[in-house]
Amino acid sequence: MFLVKIGGSVITNKSKYRVFREKKTSEIIDNLSKTGEPFALVHGGGSFGHLKAKEYSLPGPLTKESATGFSIVHRDMVDLSQKVVKIMVRTGLNGISIPPAFTITGDSLRTDIFQDYFDRGFIPVTFGDTYIRNNRVEIISGDDLVLQLAAKLKPDHVIFLTDVDGIYDRNPKKYRDAILLRSLAVEAKFEMHGTDVTGGMENKVRVMKKISELGATVYLLNGNISSRLHEIGTDRFIGTVIK
Repeated sequence: MFLVKIGGSVITNKSKYRVFREKKTSEIIDNLSKTGEPFALVHGGGSFGHLKAKEYSLPGPLTKESATGFSIVHRDMVDLSQKVVKIMVRTGLNGISIPPAFTITGDSLRTDIFQDYFDRGFIPVTFGDTYIRNNRVEIISGDDLVLQLAAKLKPDHVIFLTDVDGIYDRNPKKYRDAILLRSLAVEAKFEMHGTDVTGGMENKVRVMKKISELGATVYLLNGNISSRLHEIGTDRFIGTVIK
């Protein structure tokens, strides 16, 4: 079983508000369906989540302004998730979108809901989202959702699709001599994207290491070349692996 996280930088234009990359998302869903593996799906927010979250200073105390931000970000994320599910249904997959805002108690996700749908043949789809805890507007990232779902669903493989070929020793978008790490034997340097309110690559690596400790093999590869999904477990695979 695969647990898959599609980064917001892959399915949206991260710098332009609410720009959905439908063709790229369709390619990913098509390649996932052709693996023949059952899977559950988590996706990031990209320009549907981070831009407005930053504009409204989320996460933060619950105020009149932040409540407006909460509603806007949640609305946009639900809309993005429905766009993903629409493609899944068109591909012949029975996706069901499950918003975290309705399934979080404290900081914990009601993972039993996802297990129930998965056991009945559906493909659970969830996403980074806003939620209310005590007197604050909080944000749970897609990466942290993957960690909680991995503990419940116990996938064999957890796959992160991003907009780079894997994890590098430093930012490959800034340094042409950055080295792709086939494993995490070398400590990497990470830089946070200016609009990313959920921790960027540093948080992703932290989550990936925790997931590997649960017994799953973790892969990070380029979602813009989603045909590489079919090379997982082979010598041809291009990306980073944590076992």
